[in-house]
Amino acid sequence: MIRVAIADDQQLVREGFSLILRSQPDIHVAAEAADGRQFLDAVRRDSRIDVALVDIRMPVLDGLQATRELAGVPHAPAVIVVTTFDDDAYVLDAIASGARGFLLKRCSARDLIAAVRTVASGEAILSSEVTGAVLDRVRATGPATLVELAAYQLTTRETDVLALIGGGLNNNEIAERLHLSMSTVKTHVTNVLAKTGSRDRVRAAILAIQAGLAP
Repeated sequence: MIRVAIADDQQLVREGFSLILRSQPDIHVAAEAADGRQFLDAVRRDSRIDVALVDIRMPVLDGLQATRELAGVPHAPAVIVVTTFDDDAYVLDAIASGARGFLLKRCSARDLIAAVRTVASGEAILSSEVTGAVLDRVRATGPATLVELAAYQLTTRETDVLALIGGGLNNNEIAERLHLSMSTVKTHVTNVLAKTGSRDRVRAAILAIQAGLAP
């Protein structure tokens, strides 16, 4: 059972997300919070929460600061930042703060459920729409060159996988695109993360975009 916390100052958003997630037999909404401080208190009370949906703009303590403070919480949940297009300036900060996923508030119920399951499984996820909104900002942070990328000593196939990660593809999609088995793709992804020192797929995607590998 995936235990989820929802932190958003808009009651309608909390209730909507909760209703969608509670409809799934493998997901349980364990806590709801109207601000970042309430969210942290809930996480400290319940160490079994696996995933947290966190709004960026909240009173008392915003989502970014709350995510940063999770670093000091034992068994902290993986955070999915819930954002809107006008929040895209915060996405890089959220990555640095430790967020594992990004969704738009207007995402479909299917995308919300899939994101929770993906992050709960240990992977990271970037909404394709969010990715598109922040590409220019990522490139503006000081793009890596292909020469710098070569220092990671990736194989040709690992470079292909990194490029597709940067394009927002998941493991299944990468397997289909490269005609590889899932186990082989997982091995390549693990090697890419280890060689590039990327904590998760989000950071690997940013590297791919900065190096000009991703479309």
